[in-house]
Amino acid sequence: MTFLKKHWPIFAAVLSGICLALCFEPWNVSSLIWFWQAPLLAALWFAKPNKEKTPRWRWGLGLGYLTGLAFFLTSQTWFIEVQHVAGNLATGIVAWIGMCAYLAIYPALFGAFAATVGRWVPREPKESQPLKKKNPRFKQPFPTKGKGDLFDQSFHVLKYAFLNGAAWCGLEWLRGIAFTGFAWNGLGVALKDHLMLVQFADVIGVDGYGFVLMFSGCIAFCTVVRLVREIQERKRLRPHLDFAFGVALVMGLFLYGMGKITDRPKETVEIRARILQMKVSMEDKWSEDKKLLQKIIFDYRDLTRAFVETADYDLVLWPETALPGYFSFPWMQDLLNDQILKGDSFYLLTGLEDHNFSTSEIYNTITLMKGSTESYQSHRKIHLAPFGEYIPLRNSFPPFEWILGAIIAQDFIPGESYEPLVIEKDGQEIGIIPSICIEDTLGRHTRKFVREGPQLIVNVTNDAWFYESAEPAQHFANALFRCIEIRRPMARAANTGVSGFIDERGSVYDRNSSDSFARIIQDEETGDTYIRGSLPATLQIDLNPPITFYARFGNLFSVTLGAIALFFSVVQAIKTRKRKAGQAPLKA
Repeated sequence: MTFLKKHWPIFAAVLSGICLALCFEPWNVSSLIWFWQAPLLAALWFAKPNKEKTPRWRWGLGLGYLTGLAFFLTSQTWFIEVQHVAGNLATGIVAWIGMCAYLAIYPALFGAFAATVGRWVPREPKESQPLKKKNPRFKQPFPTKGKGDLFDQSFHVLKYAFLNGAAWCGLEWLRGIAFTGFAWNGLGVALKDHLMLVQFADVIGVDGYGFVLMFSGCIAFCTVVRLVREIQERKRLRPHLDFAFGVALVMGLFLYGMGKITDRPKETVEIRARILQMKVSMEDKWSEDKKLLQKIIFDYRDLTRAFVETADYDLVLWPETALPGYFSFPWMQDLLNDQILKGDSFYLLTGLEDHNFSTSEIYNTITLMKGSTESYQSHRKIHLAPFGEYIPLRNSFPPFEWILGAIIAQDFIPGESYEPLVIEKDGQEIGIIPSICIEDTLGRHTRKFVREGPQLIVNVTNDAWFYESAEPAQHFANALFRCIEIRRPMARAANTGVSGFIDERGSVYDRNSSDSFARIIQDEETGDTYIRGSLPATLQIDLNPPITFYARFGNLFSVTLGAIALFFSVVQAIKTRKRKAGQAPLKA
């Protein structure tokens, strides 16, 4: 019992991390997103460091790191799947632990902040004081409270809830840009099935919901603490303006979302599209068996021709690096022209690798063609995945080359263009916002393609690296927020899932159809998305979509809040330093 009493903050921090992980795929216990922080906050605010001389910021840093480690180790177990590429389990475990150890730094920084600058300590009620009598003839029957006592506690809570929400929000934004960025599973992603609440992402982005949920969670926790204290100590309840404000915030988001959900475009252009998901394993993709590689090519050819010859499709989508070989190879050009495109009027959009023979550079591209390869438009992937498409510090840090050089023999070269691709339908030019692999998890990247006029986000990805883990579902959940942020629909072709269509509200359902089926490729009975399949859809593309606040200004909300939290941190550090300097004994 003594051990538990002494070390309960550690268990509380770990519990918070596990509860947060349960909010995401594959568990989806999204209700926990409002309360997961309670054990951590209790430890950060009310527990004392085990050692008297340990600064509170360092105490908070350690507890926050434990929370982050528990969260990422639980939710990102799919990192282990790189063992299949590396050829041994040890590499997968090292990748899993190493990546999670890095990502846990951001909750650690929050812990340091919440334990110091953002530390909420319930105030003692002010003493009752009688008012001075204006007329001595009349006695004051009841003493009045001290100035501000009625709502003083509420304003106190709101202040610290705001500061902690700002800090978490700013750190989520920082995680999405530091070291090329890993914006995966911010708090707002847990609300993917609650579309009414997340429509405000077109203003604050999904990172902004980090503030909303941390702010609300702090208020909920403080409300419980205050109620317990009021019942035990004062025997009566006080007004909880802070709780009312938190409820009003959530209701405001709900009402805003209701308006956006019911909003319909006035003029649209119709696109008939079909996605192919071929479920090609990494072993087959990298195989040296020519017959197996030919089978992959012929499967794409035969299915594509079967669909376009039996129905009028405007757009056919293949996933990332769908065909083995480079687009610039002559045999690839002949295959596409003579056996697949054949001069027909449909657009083929596919992920392909390309090679510059003069410089020996290779690129990961998304390529759009109609009729023949001479019409091609190509976009080179800009945001490359470290340790997947290139080795950071390959030439300056030899261990990376020694460990991964055999797997990644040559680095891909990043592209630079943010110009959309273009297709034509009914006399309208429709911009295609190209997105390859994890680029669809980065709002700061996608917004740079936004232009006036009709647009469609197209993502091609290959999550076969991670087999039947939670990674494909988590990837898809993160991707759908791009549609809300910039109010453009998405068509997503993934080699092993999740492939599907998402409208500008973040919904996978067709509002123009009475069908209740989600527009994703999945087994009808089990819901399994790790299958081979195909999916058609008729997309209604808004001819005059809005340029959202987020599309114009990006993560301004998150950056501003992060700056506010940083400012208060600096002020606190200066005050602490001055106080220590004033307390230091004078030397003789």
